[in-house]
Amino acid sequence: MFGYIKPFKPELKVREFDTYQAFYCGLCRQLGEAFGPFAKLTLSYDFTFLAMAAAGLRKDFAGFGKARCMANPLKKKTCAVPCADLSFTASCAMILFYHKLRDNLADSSFWKRLLYYPILPFAASARKKAMARFPEVDPIFSKMMAEQAALEGDKADSIDRAAEPTAAAMGAMLALLAEDEIQKRVLSRFGYLIGRWVYLMDALDDLEEDQKSGGYNAFLLKFGGDAPESADLAEIRRYGMGVLNVTVAELGAAYELLEWQRYKEILDNIIYLGLPRAAREILAKTGGKEGPDAAQL
Repeated sequence: MFGYIKPFKPELKVREFDTYQAFYCGLCRQLGEAFGPFAKLTLSYDFTFLAMAAAGLRKDFAGFGKARCMANPLKKKTCAVPCADLSFTASCAMILFYHKLRDNLADSSFWKRLLYYPILPFAASARKKAMARFPEVDPIFSKMMAEQAALEGDKADSIDRAAEPTAAAMGAMLALLAEDEIQKRVLSRFGYLIGRWVYLMDALDDLEEDQKSGGYNAFLLKFGGDAPESADLAEIRRYGMGVLNVTVAELGAAYELLEWQRYKEILDNIIYLGLPRAAREILAKTGGKEGPDAAQL
C-alpha cells in the first residue's frame, strides 16, 4: 500500500511504541524469510497496521522474540514471532506488489519499463508462493487493478467511483480475518473505509504531480473538467479534506464495533491521531494551510 496508516508517535507510550516497532520488525523478518531479502523493500506502515489489527482481534497470539536485523546484525531486536497473521499480511503485500508492478509496466514509458522488467521475475515468484498460502487474496487485488484501469481509461470524474476498487479490495481483504459472520460484516465495512481513505489520500498527495504529467486524478477531473491542468488546487484540497473528515468519522464508528483483544491503545492512536496527522501532513506538503477544515481532522 502507500504508507499513510501510521501512529502519531509523540502520543504513544514507550511500551506502546516498542510493541508497534516489534510488529514492524516482525513483518520485515517474515517478508524476508518467506520471500527473500528483496521482499523487505515492500514493508510499509499500512501492512504493519494490518498485521497488528489481525493480531489484535485474535484471542491468542504467538508473542514476541529476539532476532538479529540486517541493518544492525550485532544487536538483537524484539520482533513479533512468525505466525499466521504475519504470514497473511506478508502474502498480501507481495501479491499487491506484483499487481502494482504489472500496472506500472502497462502505464509507464519505455525507459521506465526497462527499470521494472528486471523486478518482474522476483515479483511473479513471490506472488506464486503467496498464492499457495492464501489463494483467496490474489483475485481480490486482480479485480481491483482491472476495475481501476477501466475507470482510468474512462477518465471517470466521480471521486466515489474512483475510490471504489481500492475500498472494495480492502474490505474483502480484511473480511478474510473474520472468525464469524457478524465480525465479517464489520471488518468488511472497516476495511472498505480504510481503502477509501487511503485512495483519497494518495490522490490528494499526487495533485501537483498528476496536474503536471497529465496522470489520472479524479479530483482534477471533477474540478477541472476537460482542462484538469487549470483546476484550482486550493479548492480541491478544501473539498478533499471534507471528504476525508466524513470517511474518518465513519471509519471510527466501524472500528468501535470490533472487539479488540489487545493493542487497542496503539490502534486508537493510529485511527484517531495518526490518520488525521497524515492528512495534515499531505495538506502541508501540497502547499495548503491548516485552516478550519484541516483542524477538524
